[in-house]
Amino acid sequence: MAVAAVAVRPRSTAAAAVVAAVAGVDVLLGASIGPAAAAVLPMLVFVGAAMALAALVEQSGLAERAAFTLARVARGDARILFAATCGACAALTAIMSLDGAVVVMVPIVLALAGRWGAPREALLAGTVTVANAASIAVPTGNPTNLVVIEQLGLSAGEFVAHMLVPGVAAAVACAAWVARRERDALAAGHRVPDAPGPPLDGAQRHALGAVAAAALAGWLALPFGVAPAWPFAAATALAILLRRPRPRPALPWQLATVVCGLLVATSALGVRLDGAGTATLPHLVAVAAGVGVVAALVNNLPASVAVAGLLGAGPSAYAALIGLGIGALATPHGSVATMLAADLAGGRTSPRRATGLAAGGVLVATLVLWGAT
Repeated sequence: MAVAAVAVRPRSTAAAAVVAAVAGVDVLLGASIGPAAAAVLPMLVFVGAAMALAALVEQSGLAERAAFTLARVARGDARILFAATCGACAALTAIMSLDGAVVVMVPIVLALAGRWGAPREALLAGTVTVANAASIAVPTGNPTNLVVIEQLGLSAGEFVAHMLVPGVAAAVACAAWVARRERDALAAGHRVPDAPGPPLDGAQRHALGAVAAAALAGWLALPFGVAPAWPFAAATALAILLRRPRPRPALPWQLATVVCGLLVATSALGVRLDGAGTATLPHLVAVAAGVGVVAALVNNLPASVAVAGLLGAGPSAYAALIGLGIGALATPHGSVATMLAADLAGGRTSPRRATGLAAGGVLVATLVLWGAT
């Protein structure tokens, strides 16, 4: 019931209410909510901080300035602009998660298209694709990574050691696929700003410093075994407190309710899938592809909770994360970030024929993971 409710309406209040009710019944029957709450808390803190940081960037006008800079650097070559946009999206995904990256990047792409005549659909498709693919590379790339890490007891350093290279490889491969599909649009070029822009004002410097400080705080936590969500959130909170007026992003309570409730329900099953430590290529491909299909069909949010509740730590967990991050690209509703980008852009942002893209990206990342295991 819980998974079906989220699959039908993944971002609705009604689905969250159903999940909460199901979890409540499980608790009344003896299930524990403590482990699920402990797993969800870092995710809630990080997503709230990432959205606050994205709001600070948007409020400062830094997104418009970034669009100007990208258009000037590309010098009218839309292929260079596409590569630079994808690179910026990957960097932001590593800093503030794919959801925060999408919130920042979509206004940049719309400004590039509206003011400088850049190919809107190609850049939006590249942004969504790279954000999802790159999200598997680091713990903070995808909030669902934090849920799986906490639930399975993985360390952030161990996660990066296994997933950084597969994530980078998948992001490059997926961006190349979109570029090939959109080669005609990217060959058309775009207008170039005819003069350098004014220097950054105080608000923009503050927003840029906040992004750098939050990223540095999160990454410096890794060698010490500290969950990066906490220092990231602390740096973001300090930046928000020092700014007037302060942005007021909504905290993701609905998302937290859904994830926590689903974790309670799946953990109450008391089931662990066999083969968690198997590292053969067929097994890893089967896990990544299977989880990817589920993520694409029902959204990677409930799929990630099922993974956290049913799988044990080991190569299978990393393969499952590949399916969650990249397999979700196969459908417009497979990822919360994809749906968020569509809302911000006012229409569909998924790349055309995304099923082949998702399958290829999953295969590339799984091959790299297997080769390094």
